[in-house]
Amino acid sequence: MTATITDYIRNIINEKCYLTENKDGTFTGEIYVDYRDELDRRSIKKIFSSDNPREIFEDMLNEAFWDSEWEHQEEIIKIIENYFHAENQAILYHENETYICDWVQENVYFNYPYSHYLNQKFCVDIIVDTGDENHDYVLNCAYPHYNGDYEENIDNLAAITWITRQQGYTKTQLNQALKFKKYNDSKYLKSIREEILNCSTHMNALTFFVSISLGECFDLIDKIKENNKNDDTGGYRTIEKRKGKASIILDKRTPCGLYDCWSGAGSILDIELDKDVILPLKYISSALPDGCRGYGINNIYGMLEDFWEKDCIKIA
Repeated sequence: MTATITDYIRNIINEKCYLTENKDGTFTGEIYVDYRDELDRRSIKKIFSSDNPREIFEDMLNEAFWDSEWEHQEEIIKIIENYFHAENQAILYHENETYICDWVQENVYFNYPYSHYLNQKFCVDIIVDTGDENHDYVLNCAYPHYNGDYEENIDNLAAITWITRQQGYTKTQLNQALKFKKYNDSKYLKSIREEILNCSTHMNALTFFVSISLGECFDLIDKIKENNKNDDTGGYRTIEKRKGKASIILDKRTPCGLYDCWSGAGSILDIELDKDVILPLKYISSALPDGCRGYGINNIYGMLEDFWEKDCIKIA
C-alpha cells in the first residue's frame, strides 16, 4: 500500500505542481522574490563585519526563507489532499495523511533565491596597502600636504609611490611634480599633486571605487585571503613576506584617490590614470561595500552611485 501511495503522490506532483523531478526521486522547486527586493544596509554591514561574509550571507537567507519553504510544502500537501478528495479517495488520504506529509517534507525541496541577491550591485571601495597601512597611511601625505615636509621625499612604501611607478613614472618624476610642479604635460602627475594638496586629514589611503555584484565581492575577498596578506593569526604581514602572485586589473577610467575612512574625510578623488592598473591582491587592504569600513564615501561626499565605475575590474 505504501508503494502505491508513493506512486500516487508522485503522479499528482508531476501533474499539478510546477516542480522538477530529480534522478534520486526527489522534487525541487524555486522560491521567488520580487525583482526589486534587495539586501538592506543593516544586513550588508552584518555580513561584512564577519571574517566569513559568504557564510553569514547564506545563514541569513536560510533563516529568512525556511518558513517560506515550509509554506510551499504545505501548499503541495493541500494540492495532494484536494486531488484525493476529487477522486473520491478522501478516506485513503486521511488513513495515510501522516505518511503523505512526512514524504513531502523529506522529498520536496526548494532552492532559495541566492542568485537574486548575489547579483545585486554594490558600490565597493578597494583600499590599497603597499606597506603604508603599517604606518597608518601617513606616508601618502608628503609635500604639498599641509603636514608634509618640503625637505623630505615621498616614502617608497607609500601607495602613491607604487601607483606612480605602476603608471610608468619614476620616483624622481613624482618628487619633481610634488615639489616643483614639473609635470612634463602629464595629467597623471598633475592630478597626483592636486590630490595630495587637497587632503584635509593625515590618514589617507589610495582607494579605487568600483561597482560590482555581491557575488563578485565575495569572490574578491576570498582571493585576497588566498594571497596571504595576513598571517595565520590574522596579524599584519609586511610587504616582503607576502607571497601571493595573483592580481586584478582595473580599467584606467576607474575613479581613484586618497580617502580617510577613519576620520570621515579625503581629497578630491580625481587621480587621472594613464593606463590600466595591475593591482596585486596582496596589496589590497580591504574590498568592502561603501560604509562597511568606517565612514563611507556616500556619507562624506554625498556621492551618487554613478561615481563607482561599472565593468571596470577583471578578477583573474
